[in-house]
Amino acid sequence: MLPMVLSSAQSNQPTRYRQRQTYNVYVMSDSSLINRLIGGFLCCVVASLTLFNDSAAQTTDRRGLLWEVRKGKQVAWLLGTIHVGRPEFYPLPPSRLAQLKRADAIVLEADISDTPRAISATQKYAMYADGAPGLETRLAPELRQRIEAVLSRNQLDPAPMMRMKPWMLANVLALFEAAQAGYMPALSVEAYLLRVAKTDNKQVFEFEGIEQQFELFEQAPWATQVAFLEEALKAVETRGARRELNRIVQAWETADRAALERLLVEMRAQSSVGSRFTVDTILLGRHPKMVRKIETMMADGKSYLFAVGALHLIGPQGLVELLRARGYTLTEQ
Repeated sequence: MLPMVLSSAQSNQPTRYRQRQTYNVYVMSDSSLINRLIGGFLCCVVASLTLFNDSAAQTTDRRGLLWEVRKGKQVAWLLGTIHVGRPEFYPLPPSRLAQLKRADAIVLEADISDTPRAISATQKYAMYADGAPGLETRLAPELRQRIEAVLSRNQLDPAPMMRMKPWMLANVLALFEAAQAGYMPALSVEAYLLRVAKTDNKQVFEFEGIEQQFELFEQAPWATQVAFLEEALKAVETRGARRELNRIVQAWETADRAALERLLVEMRAQSSVGSRFTVDTILLGRHPKMVRKIETMMADGKSYLFAVGALHLIGPQGLVELLRARGYTLTEQ
């Protein structure tokens, strides 16, 4: 999940009745305010843990994909997550909570609850330095005009957005679109897991960390970064981003692995530069290191719950099949 400042304009009703919410994105006129606003978002990630309604009724006992991972006496669990959410998603159903409670520790893709660290990483990798040219001079006029049109329609000031690197702006546009569709990054599965870890005094580890994730984007060639931005922009313009997100969320809510596999097949069939970067680098390219991390951690004798985005688990190059190829027995729960 990438940092973004979202404010939920909620009613005074109990959490379980907050089905529809409106959101505002607060933008800033200079880079010094970016620090404060990113910090504010990250604080919301922690503070919003109080929004999770532990007494909410569950409509399914299989929310989210879950596999038990075994090799000899080693045992762990692999949980598929989504990086946004709504209050009614929680608590996770008993079949998922039981394994979460059994785990000695939780392993996330990245833990962004450390506000100073996340701000530092954002300034280092995702923003242009003070005094350096921004996207207003780096992008082709036509692309810049399309971005400004989308921002204007949503009453957003383009100036601070143009201080972001192309890949960061692409991710912010995607997160804003998610918020407009009613999904809150601050109510992601990862935020819920952090709450449980804190309550149960469990350790939290990372597969990568926010710095390593940012480096993946920053190391991409300029043309690839711009292509990634263009595709994110088009998805917002056509509402394709909302449709795809709704598909992912619906599949996650019902543990519909087949639906996610169909979506992954569609993604892999796309040949554009931005799509190839998303699939080959941001999704599949991270799996070999993740598998090595899982092997190393399971070897220490502790039981871990490894939580990653649900799309990382499925398909022939997903974590489930890669672990099976290395001699692990994985049983879907």
